[in-house]
Amino acid sequence: MNSGRKTPKKVRHHAAKRHHPYRGITAEISLKLILSWAIAIGAIASLFRLLPYHLTQQAKLEELRIQVQETDARVGKLREQLNYNFDPHRTQSLMERYSTLTSPNQSRIYWLEEDSEQ
Repeated sequence: MNSGRKTPKKVRHHAAKRHHPYRGITAEISLKLILSWAIAIGAIASLFRLLPYHLTQQAKLEELRIQVQETDARVGKLREQLNYNFDPHRTQSLMERYSTLTSPNQSRIYWLEEDSEQ
């Protein structure tokens, strides 16, 4: 009889072990999935927090690009003016344009406004 009692107990333990043979693997996979989801949710939350900062930086970058284009246009005009002002073939015309000096055979004419009383 003694041996009969031990057999069912052993069968019960084996039956319990057979019922959940992958319990450890299931717990490990579940833990990995939970951690992966937590990391993914954290990453998505970080992206949403960084989105306004990114949009602000893009707006600043666009403003800087516009300023660079305006400055490039201004530099181009100034280079053209510099080349024009230092052109040796135009020295005489530049001297007449920017100063009161004229060539000896020319004189300056100054227009005066007429008085309405006369």
